[in-house]
Amino acid sequence: MKAPLAGLSPEKQTILDTVERHRDLILRINRDLYCHPELSGEETRSCRFLGRLLEDQNFRVRYQLADLPTAFLATRGKGGNGPKIAFLAEYDALPDIGHGCGHNLIAAAAIGAALAVADMLEIHPGEIQVIGTPAEETFGGKVILAEAGLFAGLDAVMMIHPAGENRVYTTSLAARTYQVEFLGKASHAVAHPEKGINALDALVELYRAAGIMEREDPGGARLPGVILEGGKRANLVPDRAVGEFSLRTPTMEGLRVLEKRFQSAVGEIAQNTGCQFRLEANHLPYSEMRTNRMMADSFKENLRILGETTEDGPRNRMGSLDMGNVSQLVPAIHPFIAICRPSLASHSREFAQATQMPEGEKGLLLAARALALTAADVLVSADLRRRIDEEFRRPGGKTK
Repeated sequence: MKAPLAGLSPEKQTILDTVERHRDLILRINRDLYCHPELSGEETRSCRFLGRLLEDQNFRVRYQLADLPTAFLATRGKGGNGPKIAFLAEYDALPDIGHGCGHNLIAAAAIGAALAVADMLEIHPGEIQVIGTPAEETFGGKVILAEAGLFAGLDAVMMIHPAGENRVYTTSLAARTYQVEFLGKASHAVAHPEKGINALDALVELYRAAGIMEREDPGGARLPGVILEGGKRANLVPDRAVGEFSLRTPTMEGLRVLEKRFQSAVGEIAQNTGCQFRLEANHLPYSEMRTNRMMADSFKENLRILGETTEDGPRNRMGSLDMGNVSQLVPAIHPFIAICRPSLASHSREFAQATQMPEGEKGLLLAARALALTAADVLVSADLRRRIDEEFRRPGGKTK
């Protein structure tokens, strides 16, 4: 065991000792998921691997939540009048890249923290949960679980994300992805181009329109898109073209406005080019992240105790999180923990490799410790729970 930290309560020192005792298991989870990456919605092995580990640690585990075969709920404690605290685990990987977003590390940190806090339930009433949330990278498992009411009644929900910096007060963009299909008419592209209706022309025009909307939007909208299908051969007028566009804005209100503009643009372009079209949202929308500052303050203080500093300035580069939907329903935090240099891009093979490097493992263990210490604060302190709840219930603190 490491030497006790100065000024740390015996109970919190026990938590740190427990993380150290489970060190090999935590690192093994990280490595195992890294070596066996599974795509969104296909995380069968990962789900069972994590669930069985928790069963071995006396958690009660239930699988297949809300018709998601790769989701799970693991619980310890009897609840009673005590708080219910959940750690969220992600474990889906990226195509061709593997764990380039570090979800292997997220799952390992969640389980490590849960194991470190669970023994406190013998003294303090409450319940600790680990919720396995699949498909963060695509359709958003947390969104579906939130719609199904899985997070109802929780007093605190937390997870971490690996990054190039320590950041506690997290923001994110609201998002929704659309697939657009234009349907034209085939014809010889050289001999009789006028007899065809070029679906690719319509899709290219939409691509340009999305760029204009992005540049002109005062709220900082983003509309990245890709062409999934643009024709079969150069001498054949494409009668079908398919694209995918990710619409993102700082708030759900702004997203609804952007969706209407985008939908109108699709209809106008189809009419102008003579195409038919199909427009379909690929999944439920992601809400923006609402960080509970009372809980985040506790997490930041625990990082300070552990000898770490944080970046608290505005977050200028951000994506979208299905954790945002959870944060609109219950108090939640989603801090970032440094595992690499700030310049290293996520969603890359290099970032995946960073989760296996000494700095990545150091960040993982730091994350497990900080999560566990913060959960302990919530479990023990009725005053902190009151302040967390009051903040959440203030106007603007909860969104339906």
